Amino acid sequence: MTNYIGMDAHPSICVFSVVDSKGVETAKFQTPTNGAALVEYIRSIKVTKQLVFEECELSAWLFEILHGEVDKLIVCNPARNVQYKRAKTDKLDAKNLALLLRGGYLTPIYHDGSKTEQLRLLISGYQDIVDTGVSLKNRYKSLFRKSGLPARGDKVYTDESLLKDLPRPDQRFVGHGLYRLIESTEAEREKYCAAIKSLNRRFREIKLLKDIPGIGEIQAAKILSQVITAERFKDKHKFWSYCGLVRYRQESAGKMCGNKRAWGNRVLKCVFKMAAKSALTGENEFRQLYDELREKGTNDRAARNAVSRKIAAIALSLLKHKSPYDKARVLSRDKEEAV
Repeated sequence: MTNYIGMDAHPSICVFSVVDSKGVETAKFQTPTNGAALVEYIRSIKVTKQLVFEECELSAWLFEILHGEVDKLIVCNPARNVQYKRAKTDKLDAKNLALLLRGGYLTPIYHDGSKTEQLRLLISGYQDIVDTGVSLKNRYKSLFRKSGLPARGDKVYTDESLLKDLPRPDQRFVGHGLYRLIESTEAEREKYCAAIKSLNRRFREIKLLKDIPGIGEIQAAKILSQVITAERFKDKHKFWSYCGLVRYRQESAGKMCGNKRAWGNRVLKCVFKMAAKSALTGENEFRQLYDELREKGTNDRAARNAVSRKIAAIALSLLKHKSPYDKARVLSRDKEEAV
């Protein structure tokens, strides 16, 4: 007999629903989000037990303390469960998760509690700082645009004296405040960069990834923090899908009815798209690949996407085999990479 346990986790409380092998709910429980209390409840459930909860800010901690207490633990993607949330309560969420677990309808998000996974937290903090900085810079530049003043290039962020050109005192007041926030955010970003680079020395994989044109040290750390272990991807096609670099063809009654972008890891998608953009500005093997595709009639967008997928495939190969980057492999491509 197997007990399927759905847990709806929040910073203050966790709600459990236990479903048996026949799909009948046998128990409900609510407890404060306390490690000892959570472990105690899971241990009180006897025989074979499987546990599921949705990916959230508590996921890494919950995985660490609970994965050894159950026979199987799945951390699932909440975005894929939206259709099951027509009515929304914590108890219903926990019960629905338990039923989905029993039916085998859940795809797990990878967790292993390793030191490599711990790199995710640092990268996540870095990305938050970058996003905040971009938002502040956009608001700062808008002050100039609203006044019909030029706001191009990075000089506007480093020369506070330009604010005197704003016509109104309220605009100048807001501008000086935003300028100070941009300065402090940039200083914090540099601290994150230093911390990431210091941590990178522990991982040989990052040294290998940095040799790929378009991949810098921070981007290499982002790749490793999201992939964790390359063995979880059967092949490059699964990896492309995970990164959101491919589209799925939709078919009904034997006829094509469009295509749909695969759900993907936004961090990796951004990394490989930006790596392609960076690589194509120089003279290297990726630029040569792009030029060859264009000569054969491939449009600009498809050629750039092919370069993004090629970089992703090579990154996956380096992580799997721990082998140095070989630029000769760039031009030995499959036909489908140019689609």
